[in-house]
Amino acid sequence: MKKLIFHLLQLSWLMLGLFNFGLAITFLVEARLGVSPWDVLHLGLTNYLPFTFGQVMIGAGIICVIVSYPLGVKPRLATILNMIFIGVFTDIIMAAGWVPHQETYLMRCLYLLAGIIGCGLGTGIYITANMGTGPRDSLMMGIYKVTGWRISVVRTILEISVVIIGFFLGGPVGAGTLAFCLTIGWTTEVFLNFFTLCGKQEWFTSRIDLLRTNNV
Repeated sequence: MKKLIFHLLQLSWLMLGLFNFGLAITFLVEARLGVSPWDVLHLGLTNYLPFTFGQVMIGAGIICVIVSYPLGVKPRLATILNMIFIGVFTDIIMAAGWVPHQETYLMRCLYLLAGIIGCGLGTGIYITANMGTGPRDSLMMGIYKVTGWRISVVRTILEISVVIIGFFLGGPVGAGTLAFCLTIGWTTEVFLNFFTLCGKQEWFTSRIDLLRTNNV
């Protein structure tokens, strides 16, 4: 029973991260200063496909998983949930209008900041759930395994490629895109280190070990 509770808590933590990521993406879109590299592609594709932003995200995730599999990266539970629910949450949040439209440049800059911090926070949460990586990271790892290139090189090539394709499809590239690329690594690292530090605290590890090992 306690192991079941542990896995439910783990799944809940993962889903919280995915929801937070969807909210952060909405902030970036509503800032209208440029979005993340992959979302430049996703939004560009919405100009030509009869699907919502979130549905295009899901479709791109499916393609990443399919391509990653023969490259030696098998999807885990988090990969599938990431592929589906970030897009679902983004569509829900946008349709509900939870992030109000803003006209002033100051508010749009604050939205950009909230989006970048939120993406770092969401990534830190779902990665520390330890249930697998997202579909786009799986693609990156697959290419890394096949080519032997450094992770940083593979990620850079992927993100430049999707930005270029997305730009020619009409996706929103701007100062926010550059700001995202320059800061998302640092932001993610801060939250990963924070959650990792929390996970090493004795009060936390003792309770997690109890849930993992005790079936009573």
